[in-house]
Amino acid sequence: MKRLSKSFFGLLFTLALVLVLAACGNSESSDEKISTGNAEGGDEETYVIKVGHIAPEDHAFSKGLEEFTAAVEEATEGRVEFEVFGNGALGGEVEVAEQVQLGALDMTLVTSGPVGNFVSDFSVLEMPFLFRDVEHVYATLDGEVGQELMGKLDAAGFKALGIWENGMRHIASNKAIKSPEDMKGLKIRTLENPIYIDMYSSLGADPTPIAFPELYTSLQQGVVDSTDLSYAIMNTSKFYEVTDHFSEVGIYYASAPLLMNGDKFNSLPADIQQILVEKGQEYAVRQREISQEMEVDHIQALKDHGVTIVPIDEIDLEAFKASVEPVYEKYASNFGDLVERIQAVE
Repeated sequence: MKRLSKSFFGLLFTLALVLVLAACGNSESSDEKISTGNAEGGDEETYVIKVGHIAPEDHAFSKGLEEFTAAVEEATEGRVEFEVFGNGALGGEVEVAEQVQLGALDMTLVTSGPVGNFVSDFSVLEMPFLFRDVEHVYATLDGEVGQELMGKLDAAGFKALGIWENGMRHIASNKAIKSPEDMKGLKIRTLENPIYIDMYSSLGADPTPIAFPELYTSLQQGVVDSTDLSYAIMNTSKFYEVTDHFSEVGIYYASAPLLMNGDKFNSLPADIQQILVEKGQEYAVRQREISQEMEVDHIQALKDHGVTIVPIDEIDLEAFKASVEPVYEKYASNFGDLVERIQAVE
């Protein structure tokens, strides 16, 4: 009943936002298209694209989007303009993804966990300890498997413009996590994703779905006492204020597809569509570079804030991998041969 209630209210939130945005005025005349005169006296339309995401300004999401939107505006000679709402202003990741699918929002950059609610095969990327390292990740996302997964997103009402990065997920808590034994009884925040829930249950933890905008307060008030985060989110969202240990478990990699509403994309002129696709792929690579470059600074910042970093060489990864084997037994076959194909990527 608890999960049904959260989903119900999430749907009400999204439908309410659709009505609010629809009431803001005639989108053809003001919000989406602006008619501008050209030098020869004709009219040329400017297309406004509204983007929502959860990251703060100093996160790699925001930095990547700044460069991407500037590049698209330049390449289209100002025919495309972006309005970006970050820091969870339009809701958590599930909400903004739903808004994009429904057309209440044009575009989002969202961690791939919630995307599995729309395209189940996309959840294969969140299987625990699936990737050997980030080079393995990038070879997968930029190769045949990544293209196949983006095609599935397109069939679900989105237009996938690239697979960007949130980063490897580690465990933030108020104690060192070095083995599955340290996870026993831990109240850990997760998304409402069955793989995550079963993954943490297999480790003996108590997984609790909570929307990201509510996470800081939930940790502060003891609703949960741990969560998985990337280095970037741990630092930029100031979770060091409510947790003091960060254990480099690397339990899964969080990709981040750049998604546009399919109907909105298809309504644009062909040359603008091509620019969006090209820049989405180009800045997927650039945003990952930003993410990796910034991680060094995030690590140092966390140390400066008094966070104890538990390095990977102090963690019993083999014990973790053994503990999550039931997740593979339950879910791997749901993805056809995707797990095997990903593991075989060189």
